[in-house]
Amino acid sequence: MIHQNSRTRTRIIILLRILIESPKMFTIRMLADRFQVSIDTIKGDLNIFRDAGLMVSFDTQYRYFLEEEKPYLRLSELLHFSEEDQFILWQAIDQVSPHSIQGARLKRKLASLYDYHRLGHAYLRKPYLSKIDLLLQAKEEKRQVILKGYKSGNSNEVRDRKVEPFHPSPPDDILHAYDLDKGALRHYRISRILRVKLLDQGWENEGKHQILLTDPFRIVDNKQVMVHLRLKVGAYNELIERFPLTKAYIEEEEMDIYDFQCMVNHKFIGLTNFILGYHHQLVQVISPYSLLQHLQNEIGKLNFLMG
Repeated sequence: MIHQNSRTRTRIIILLRILIESPKMFTIRMLADRFQVSIDTIKGDLNIFRDAGLMVSFDTQYRYFLEEEKPYLRLSELLHFSEEDQFILWQAIDQVSPHSIQGARLKRKLASLYDYHRLGHAYLRKPYLSKIDLLLQAKEEKRQVILKGYKSGNSNEVRDRKVEPFHPSPPDDILHAYDLDKGALRHYRISRILRVKLLDQGWENEGKHQILLTDPFRIVDNKQVMVHLRLKVGAYNELIERFPLTKAYIEEEEMDIYDFQCMVNHKFIGLTNFILGYHHQLVQVISPYSLLQHLQNEIGKLNFLMG
């Protein structure tokens, strides 16, 4: 059984991330189509953000974004933080919604989304934070950088990349950048960068910079689809251990049965291997039908050699 409250919470979390990471890209109608709900439902979601003190606005083409007033800026600047920073984060939330139930809920939600220790990001030590600081500096000053010793997962090679870094996203361990050698948008895993070297050259391709949506499997894809699974405890444990960001989209439905609803890349990269490896721990693949078809096709490709 699909729980309405679970769907609503999942949609609101995803909508908040879209407004933060992809401002001025979506109209209300586009958002309604994306989530397959009515325009009035999206308007209600936006009013929830306004009730919490966030300033939701739109541009001349009616594409929505969060205005960067002071409390929101402080929250945005704290997307990566240490345990010592949590007190500062709570102060920022109190400026948005002081001494309220909404403020308390926002603290819990942001903690679950951005607290790297709870998300399992044990590598957030000084070298990693130094890379983040340099990337943020390059973004603010609109400077090119060299990603030294980048370990590519696609080409299985280690080499330097010269890029324009316009959107570092520490919660996703993703850097959105314009690759100057390839002349195209690319995304990079921040943890795979050995170090960052700032260059004196400024950006030359700012008009081509476009933030692409990233799913909890850290796959960049602007054609995401909603998936809905029910998991036994073994599959639940494996999913959050291998892909910590999925934890924000899982709720316990009943004793030892977990409900997972999330927007993922339309090729189901990451999710496919998980399902095939732990199908015996899945209760049900509820939707979409395209995922079921994809899994059947992948199973048909399996070829075992007999010795």
